[in-house]
Amino acid sequence: MKKILIGYIANTKGSGLDNYIYHLVDILKKEDVQIDLLSSAIDQELKDKYKNDTNIRVLPIDRIPHPKKRYEQIKKYAQENKYDVAYFNISESFNCIGNIACHPVVPVIISHSHSSGNDNANRVKREISKMVHYLCRPLLNRYSTYRYSCSDHAASWLYGKGKPYRLIRNTIDASRLAWNLQDRQMIRARHGANEDQKVIGFVGSLTYQKDPEVLLKLMMELNKESAENEYSLWIIGDGMLRDSLEQTVKENNIRGIKFLGKQADIEKYYSAMDLFILPSNFEGYPLVGVEAQANGLPCLFSNTITHDIAFSRYSQFFDTKNIEEGVRKVKELLKMGRIDPKDFDPGIVYNLKDQEQEFIDIFINGKFE
Repeated sequence: MKKILIGYIANTKGSGLDNYIYHLVDILKKEDVQIDLLSSAIDQELKDKYKNDTNIRVLPIDRIPHPKKRYEQIKKYAQENKYDVAYFNISESFNCIGNIACHPVVPVIISHSHSSGNDNANRVKREISKMVHYLCRPLLNRYSTYRYSCSDHAASWLYGKGKPYRLIRNTIDASRLAWNLQDRQMIRARHGANEDQKVIGFVGSLTYQKDPEVLLKLMMELNKESAENEYSLWIIGDGMLRDSLEQTVKENNIRGIKFLGKQADIEKYYSAMDLFILPSNFEGYPLVGVEAQANGLPCLFSNTITHDIAFSRYSQFFDTKNIEEGVRKVKELLKMGRIDPKDFDPGIVYNLKDQEQEFIDIFINGKFE
């Protein structure tokens, strides 16, 4: 039996990284394997998720601000369980505590990069975190048997330029995310959007990384030259910036904006939208962008996101500091309508089923490179 340690479950209810790990576990749990998941945010819902899977355990660890405790906990787990593989999904190199704790007990330690920047909203703290990140890179590289990444950009950020790595794309269950007319009608009716209204959607955490203030600026400009109910912006997600965003909407009387919080049935909301926007300051390889395109939505991404995310001409990029450019491209993409499946680049793998064998080869058959 293979024994695998996987970190980390953030348990943020719908995060792309958590979903990636859940997909991986769903594939591996069918094999002769013991899987231990590390999380500092275990609640009853997470406990219940795997309560019927006898070969899966969720193990508690302390949060990053307590590095010594986290190190001791992971080291204890590694010594007690003698894992064959430790697999750490991280976004910044100072989170190499698990790698160090597993060395030299675990023979194979994999790091997987899932981002390309620091998400601290405070500029001073963000710069300090960057410095720590750069200082910890040598440690991360030293204690990684193999390096994986969701994109070239994310690899360069976590490991440094020129470091060899294996590209593992973030994937989705494309069949679940297919466009559905009934879902569209139901969700639009629920939120008061008729078929003539253009629904622009955003899905993600309301944090510095996602730069959601840009969405409000775009709506302000769109409203200046449109009929009263021509556009509606649905902001799906939650985070530390939500209160300030809602206050900005109220103070500036920006019409047409709905804060919908987190939604479990996100595929239904994609079907209800007419355009998807992701104005992030940085990303690794954003899963929501893959999901939106699989649903058939035209997409507008900030030009700081890896251009590998664009599957077709229905996906474009803009400078988030140039709101006029953003408004122009919003209108262009809305006129294009939904993506015809024939317009997808067949060379881009975005379906989870296409990647099942790759995961089995890595974690069960030991084909790490």
